[in-house]
Amino acid sequence: MSKIYFFVIMSLFILNSCYVPPETRKNTGIDDENTVVNIKTSKSVSIPNDKSMTPVPGEQYFANPDTVLYIKSIGEKFEVKNGQEVNFIFEDDIDPDEIYFSYESTYDGYILQSHTKSERIKIEFKRMCQKFIVGNPNLTQVEIPKSLRYEQIIWTPRNDGTWEVRIGTTERGCESKALRELQKLRNNSYEKKIPR
Repeated sequence: MSKIYFFVIMSLFILNSCYVPPETRKNTGIDDENTVVNIKTSKSVSIPNDKSMTPVPGEQYFANPDTVLYIKSIGEKFEVKNGQEVNFIFEDDIDPDEIYFSYESTYDGYILQSHTKSERIKIEFKRMCQKFIVGNPNLTQVEIPKSLRYEQIIWTPRNDGTWEVRIGTTERGCESKALRELQKLRNNSYEKKIPR
């Protein structure tokens, strides 16, 4: 009988030591509203001719766009060639303030895909220097083929609230306009405020 009593007491002690009250649990941040970055609403995008540059989303419509994309649902993909100006027209049930566009570089343009700002996405690198524009690193799963396993993945914040992610450093010949823009923002005032 004393063995059973001892076993019950020890079981209760172990169970109690494993319990963590909700208010003290570590927050992973995935569901935290603060992880959804403040991405600016895009009404248009300019796809550059220069491969070193990335798409530039616009908060205004172009007067004479090369292409007009009608966004009917979340997750739609569109292929746009380099050098084009694109306007987005949203269906009535799509709130442009709640979505953003990811961009995957191709040989002659970009593949655009609409996502909700809190959606988890997967990107898959296929070649050296390939770039993606994504909304949030915390919500992005990265797939790397074995042929690129020794290359660095570089995340660069952009001024519209999105992130450029590329495979390959500038030392390896992978250019990045987002990096050049970021370096302009790193002035003495900024450098002094960095926690070290």
